[in-house]
Amino acid sequence: MKTDVLVIGAGPAGSVASALLARAGKQVLCLEAGTFPRFQIGESLLPRCNDILIEAGLFEAVKARRFQEKPAALFLDGPHRERFSFAEMFPGQQPSALQVVRSDFDQTLATAARQQGAQVRYQQRVEAVELKGSDSMTQVTDLETGQRYTVEAKKVLDCSGYGRVLPRLFALESKPSLGPRCALFNHFEGDLRPAGPEQGDIWITVHPRGPWGWVIPFSNGRTSVGMVGDRAVLEGAGSNDAERLAALMASDPNVMLRLKDAVPTLKTGRLEGWSASVSRFHGPGWAVCGNASEFLDPVFSSGVTLALESASRAAELTLEELSGGQADWERDYTQPMGRAVGVFRVFVHSWYSGALQKILLHEKKNPMIKRSITAVLGGYVLDEKNPFVRDTQGTLDAILKLS
Repeated sequence: MKTDVLVIGAGPAGSVASALLARAGKQVLCLEAGTFPRFQIGESLLPRCNDILIEAGLFEAVKARRFQEKPAALFLDGPHRERFSFAEMFPGQQPSALQVVRSDFDQTLATAARQQGAQVRYQQRVEAVELKGSDSMTQVTDLETGQRYTVEAKKVLDCSGYGRVLPRLFALESKPSLGPRCALFNHFEGDLRPAGPEQGDIWITVHPRGPWGWVIPFSNGRTSVGMVGDRAVLEGAGSNDAERLAALMASDPNVMLRLKDAVPTLKTGRLEGWSASVSRFHGPGWAVCGNASEFLDPVFSSGVTLALESASRAAELTLEELSGGQADWERDYTQPMGRAVGVFRVFVHSWYSGALQKILLHEKKNPMIKRSITAVLGGYVLDEKNPFVRDTQGTLDAILKLS
């Protein structure tokens, strides 16, 4: 089997890359090892996602699903709270985002990518990739029939997320910069949401015992709640994960404002050891995108945004190569994605050190500083006009001295 581009993984990054390439008239084969719909966290999108979904011709399909609009992020620590409204970012930036049930969202994107002309196949596991110059030969197993076949492609884009196919096959994995943490989560019914437009806000709460929590409302009436922290702290909260999550929620007064009478609807989920990194983002004939390349932490909902950003850039460079041009992957892919990840990395480190909370919850923030922070929280981490993008650590340090 021959194709112009082989995309590994049909999640958000894979669907965006596939749609962009197919829209440009290229043959695209997207192989997904799992089946859809599937459960996934990473449910709170950032406004930057809207730009990329529009570019890929996928936003109208997403909009038709009537997901919950997300106008802001609300940070809460005891009696202190601060709302960061995306409508108050810089001109030209999207004024809101979406809160999505990922099983529906991912399926919507994959179906829309197929409608754009991409071929999408499920239960297809990539076993090996052999590079022949800039071309490749990929060995695939159909997990339902057991049949094996070979795909010959001019470019391979790994959008396999936590599967991390090419990092595993090419020994690209490197030590992540963030320490291991654990998350417990579930979906609930009975959330006492705020009235009015603020009902769609994501709540990020600082737990009295040290972890932090997310509260993400969906348009289907359910709400995603998670607690993130050191494994020892979470393990000490109960004898099983359901009991631990319930105890941590009950001991967070801000979570209890909304969920004191809520009931879980799923089996309690656990995720840990999620931070990942790679030694290289690309090579002749291949590139890694999204969580297959780098994943930091769920605290600022950066995962899907970085996945879409990398998929969009990888698709653009792939199109340039397939059209006979000379794409500069180092300049136009590795460097900008490294900068984008770097901005979020500094914010994540600062969050877990406790320094960022002092800035986010400071009662007398300069309006321009708040606008700049909101733009980062909105996913606009490549806008060099923003001081938190130009010099993230230096700007945070300077503001901390004034706080």
